[in-house]
Amino acid sequence: MSVRRPGGTGHDHDRGARARPIPGKALMEAPYVSIVVPCWNEGRFVGRFLDSVKAQTYPADRVEILLVDGMSADGTRAIVREHALREPNLRLLDNPGHSKSAALNLGIAHARGDVIVRLDVHAEYAPDYLLKCVQGLLRNPEADNVGGIRRALPRDDTALGRAIAVGTTAVLGAGAARPRAAGSGPQWVDTVFGGCYRRAVFDRIGLFDEHLARDQDREFNQRLRAAGGKVLLLPDVTCTYYARSDLREFCSWTFEAGYWPFRASRAVGRWIGSWRNVVPLGFVLSVAAGAAAAPRVRTARRLTTAVLGGYAAAALATAGRLARRQHDPALLAVLPVIFVTTHVVYAAGSAWGLLDPAARRR
Repeated sequence: MSVRRPGGTGHDHDRGARARPIPGKALMEAPYVSIVVPCWNEGRFVGRFLDSVKAQTYPADRVEILLVDGMSADGTRAIVREHALREPNLRLLDNPGHSKSAALNLGIAHARGDVIVRLDVHAEYAPDYLLKCVQGLLRNPEADNVGGIRRALPRDDTALGRAIAVGTTAVLGAGAARPRAAGSGPQWVDTVFGGCYRRAVFDRIGLFDEHLARDQDREFNQRLRAAGGKVLLLPDVTCTYYARSDLREFCSWTFEAGYWPFRASRAVGRWIGSWRNVVPLGFVLSVAAGAAAAPRVRTARRLTTAVLGGYAAAALATAGRLARRQHDPALLAVLPVIFVTTHVVYAAGSAWGLLDPAARRR
């Protein structure tokens, strides 16, 4: 990943700014922004999400919100319609196929903006999120897509929920993925969480790949960079993501996170992941091979013991450091379990992504 610093068809059920104006433009000339939001059965989060979007400091009359719903059956649609009565720039579009890629493409097709911003219902966004994203595009004309930092909070305030939220953003759990943690200044990267795109990008390289249930953004950004485009991470742009707090849901999500970089790569005929996606599988296979050879080979036994001992020491040291930082003693006991679970389940997903016959190249 490059870390060089930048130099310089659905049915319609149809807010100025408190922050500094967009540089070099009057507010009335601010780029029109279309927010595209894939959604399905998000009744627990959609109201809170829409409130955070409504609180944005970007000029309200230069924003539209396209919530593309996969025919939710949990009250999501009623909540959205209720908000739409008060927010005429909010539209509800139907996505009968549920696919997130199809939802994104449907939203883009209906969008009227010069800037397309993808937001996630499971997140809340800082009031200046949109403003800083658009400023990032205007100040960096060579950037085609900009995004920020994702911080995690638990959906449920339990020891397990807190450990999952902390563990998935720790270096040992996430591999220092840049959309979750970054240095002090803007950086050119491979991909970002969500994304704020120039509309012309989609006219130039096409839309999201609807064959991919996940990692469609990673594949798109790789295609963008292959065409000469650039992706810029802005560390002062922040949102809060609500991580899964149930162990079963977390394991399912982690398995898919390991599975999709490999399946998607096989489907499109090129590697779209990064070194972080390979490490868990390589680690687990190495330990398994060492353990299998240990009864017969003394060197294998010593190496495996040393690797597992080092891993345990790293997990305990990280858990202790994070428990002190969060003032949460429970993390010391639960975080090591989350680290082991993350790496083993992720590796299992990666292995299946390599072997799954359904992932043949198109």
